[in-house]
Parts: sequence; C-alpha cells; structure tokens
Amino acid sequence: MDSFSKFTQNVSTNWSPFAEKVGKSFTQYKQLASEKLTSNAEVTELPTDYVVLEQRYEAVRHATQSLVRLTRSYTAPPTNFDVQALQQQFTTLTSKIGGKRDAEAVAAAQRREEESVPNTVQHAIARASLDVSERVGLEEPLGAALFKFGSIEEKVGNEKIKQDRCIHAKFIEPMAATLESGVALAQNARKEVASARLTLDAAKAVFKSAKPVHADAARRDVESAEDHFVTVVEEAMRLMRAIVESPAPLRHLSDFVAAQLAFHKEAAALLEDLAPEIEEIQVTQEALYRHENK
Repeated sequence: MDSFSKFTQNVSTNWSPFAEKVGKSFTQYKQLASEKLTSNAEVTELPTDYVVLEQRYEAVRHATQSLVRLTRSYTAPPTNFDVQALQQQFTTLTSKIGGKRDAEAVAAAQRREEESVPNTVQHAIARASLDVSERVGLEEPLGAALFKFGSIEEKVGNEKIKQDRCIHAKFIEPMAATLESGVALAQNARKEVASARLTLDAAKAVFKSAKPVHADAARRDVESAEDHFVTVVEEAMRLMRAIVESPAPLRHLSDFVAAQLAFHKEAAALLEDLAPEIEEIQVTQEALYRHENK
C-alpha cells in the first residue's frame, strides 16, 4: 500500500509541471488561432523601442551568419573536383602545344595528380604548372616559365595558408561563438516574448468574458501575465542590445583585414620578383618567333 501511495505521489509530482506546460501551450495555440481567424482580435503591441531594436538585431544576426558562411568558403581548401578540372585544363594545354611527354615525366605527373587535394587553389595551380613544365621540358621557353610560375605560386599558397589560419582563429571562431552563445540566447528570449504576449492576450480575453464571480481571479491572471510580459521584453532587449552594440565584431573584422593585407603584401612581393623574369622569357621568345617567321 505504501509503495502504491509513493508511486501515485511521484506520478502526481512529475505530472503537474508537464500538465501545466501542456495547458500553457494549448492556451497560447488557442489564442494564436483566434488571432489568425478573427480580424478584430485584440493584440498587445510590442514597445516601439523593442521593435526598432529587433530590426537592428536581425540585421546584425543575418550579417554575422552570412559572413561566417562566406568566410568559411573563402578559407576552405579546393575540392577534389576543382583540382581535377584544373589539372585537366593544363593537360589539354600540353597536348595542344605538342611539347615533350616522355614516359617518366608523364608517370611522375600522374602520381602527383593522385596525391591528396592541395591546401589552396594556389598550390593546385603550382602543382599543375610544375607538371606541365616537366612535360613540355625546362629547355623550352614555356616549360621554363611555368616552372618559375609554379614555384612562386607554391610560395603564394603557403602565405594563403597562413592567412586562412589567422582568419579562422581571429574571425570565424569568435564570430561563430557569438552565434552559438549570444545570438542563441537572444533568439530564445524573443521566443519567450512571443509566448508571453500570447499568454497575456489569452488572459485578457478570459477576463473580458469572465463572469463577475470569476472577474477578480481573471484580473489577477492578467496582471501576472503583464508583469511576466514586461520582464521577458526587458530581458530580450538586454540580450539583443548586447549583440547590436558589442565592439567585438569590429575587432574581429579588423583582424580579418589585417590577415588579408599581410597575405596580399607577401603575394605581391613574390609576384613582383617573378613578373620581370616571365616578361624577359616572353620578349625573347617573341623576338625569335618573328625572326624565324619573316
């Protein structure tokens, strides 16, 4: 008998919060349905300051999500499909110009093509350029130029890796953390506001149609719902304002720009050294071509 009493007591204890939650959800659903189906339903308006802040918050939230998504793509290594397409283009170029393609060079190139996907597009271009330079032959102007170009692109790729690591650590990770923590809390708070507003309007509807004997209880429900509504609105505004006014995104953006600037400076320095050498090979080859085709 004692065991049965204990069991029923536990069921009652566990059931009460669940039943209360279900009842609250049903009340809110009923109120929402009433608002959708009734054109003249009375709906409590949100404070103007809340609406304006919510719009600013939404703009920041969407911007943060877009920047994190795009930056992840920017720093991601090329896919195997991208690399294969690039290699195929260089292979086609080689076959068209009719350069040297001895068995050893072809076998070495194929082995490199079967390696893992390179870390950057620059590394993929470097690999393909070096492959073609071997097939064409380093004694050929194009082969020599591609060898120089591929060697420099590999160094540019190394600098790209440095940039990507910096951007990931100083921009992507902290911005993603903002989405997972601060923004998530604000989103939940906004849901609480919507829920509290429905509860308040449902209580108002009950009070409006309550019989005199139930009027005092219904009025107390409205007052309680109003207090809760004000509380959750203030909390949601606090959390949204923390996202909108935080200086952290500007700091992360500054780090992003600094990482890009450092990469482009190093890449520019490498390419500035390469450009005269490629131009010299091009001018010499053009002079020889014109001389032989007079």
